[in-house]
Order: sequence, then structure tokens, then C-alpha cells
Amino acid sequence: MEYTTGSVRLKRHLRTADATEINVEKAHPQTYRYAGFWMRFWAFIVDLLIVAGLNGVLVSTWVPLIADGDSRWGFFATVFLLPSVLYAIVFFLYFALMTRYFQQTLGKMIFGIRVISTNGANLTWSQLFFREGVGRFLQHAPLLGNLNGLAYLVVACTPKKQGIHDLFAETYVVHIDETS
Repeated sequence: MEYTTGSVRLKRHLRTADATEINVEKAHPQTYRYAGFWMRFWAFIVDLLIVAGLNGVLVSTWVPLIADGDSRWGFFATVFLLPSVLYAIVFFLYFALMTRYFQQTLGKMIFGIRVISTNGANLTWSQLFFREGVGRFLQHAPLLGNLNGLAYLVVACTPKKQGIHDLFAETYVVHIDETS
């Protein structure tokens, strides 16, 4: 059995949710102006400065309180391990919470761009986990040696300006003036 929705034919084996999503997209077509590589790059630089500032405040206030310079392990933990773990936690929480509650970070606010879901719905926690957790880990992890920075160039090469983390999470980064 086939269902027709405009010019789209759906087979019976497709879920009803797929038909609803297609109907919504056909009923309310919306064009977006996708944020390109350089706009996203500068917003990310601003965000990194904010995260570094937050991390600096945390490290300078908490690490001296628990510093243990008596052993090699204590020195390693307070100089390398703890600041790295704190930075990773602050980085993830900043991007995840700002994107979840405002659909944009402070850097994106400054440059007038925001993150939206590909289906037009509000961002879910699972999308945020894949976008800010898994996707960013794959971009920052030294899996490819020193080539991990090249993963951001995917934004410049995809038609809808999506990075690897956007592809995983099914999100777009768009200019605000086009979505308001």
C-alpha cells in the first residue's frame, strides 16, 4: 500500500512518523542561510576564549587547594591530569548547556548564528550528546595524528555547511535573521 503526500510516495513499511515529518516539511517549507566555515570558525574561537577563561578560574582556585607536590604522582595529577579533566568537563558542559537552552553559544550569539535540528524540532539531549560529545571527541581526538583539525574543513565542503558533529546529530548551523 502506498500513501501519497504531494509529490512524495511512501511505502507501507515506512513508519508513520516519517510521513508526519515529510508532511510538516512540505506544509511549511523554510529556506535557511547556512553559516559557513569562517563564521563558525570565529564563533568557535570566541567560545574557546570563554572556556579557557572559565577553566583558568577553576584551575587557579581549586588546584592549589588539593595540590600535592610530595610525590611524582601528586605533581602529575595536579599539573597535568586535573587541569585537563576540568577543561574537558567545562568544554562539554559549556557547549552542551548553551546549545540546549539557547540554541547557541556566546560566540554564536555574537556572530548571529544558531543550531537547529534538521527536522525543525527542538534539540534533544541525544542530539546534543552526539553533537557536542561524540562528534567533538572525534574531531579533537588524535585518531588521525595531527590531521584532526582538517575535520573542520568538512563544513566548507558540504552543501548545507554541516560539520562532522552536525552530520552525526542531524543539525544545521544557520543565520538567525533567516529563521526568526
